[in-house]
Amino acid sequence: MNNNDKFAYPTPEDGGKATRRVSVPYFWRGGTYGAERFWNEPMNWYNRFVPGWFDVVVISGEYAHDGYFPIIEEFANDIAQLIIEPGGKLTVGMLGKLCVDGLGKKGLGILNEGDLVIDGELTVHRTLFASVRNKGLIFNNGSFAIDKNEDNGIIHSSSGRFENYGEFLFL
Repeated sequence: MNNNDKFAYPTPEDGGKATRRVSVPYFWRGGTYGAERFWNEPMNWYNRFVPGWFDVVVISGEYAHDGYFPIIEEFANDIAQLIIEPGGKLTVGMLGKLCVDGLGKKGLGILNEGDLVIDGELTVHRTLFASVRNKGLIFNNGSFAIDKNEDNGIIHSSSGRFENYGEFLFL
């Protein structure tokens, strides 16, 4: 997590109302009884809210409760950025749909250092620099769409691996 994110405070207007929205990263926790892996379960997130359009999502092996990692089996709210840390894993199930919308503000849509499994639909668009920086495993057996060309679509490190057995689209 970027240290600047922890200490960002809004500027108050009259009456104490913030003039701009400040986003704090949403960390996956998982393990809620009966809904251990459900993305749309608020209790599976450390701040007890499901992330949305302006939010940065962090999935880490360190913070996941009892190894329960998220599986998206339905429509999930758009998010601004997805960070999968080492030991973390996200699965977009066959009926799952997730869009990472960088809002023209985020440099990267997805920073993957863990495992990303796509059996449903994953879209990444409106990022400033690249759609994906991959240092882990991306396994696509569904539909994966990005709006950057080949040069800035997926940037791999030497440890990154992309296995595509599904549909890969340039928007």
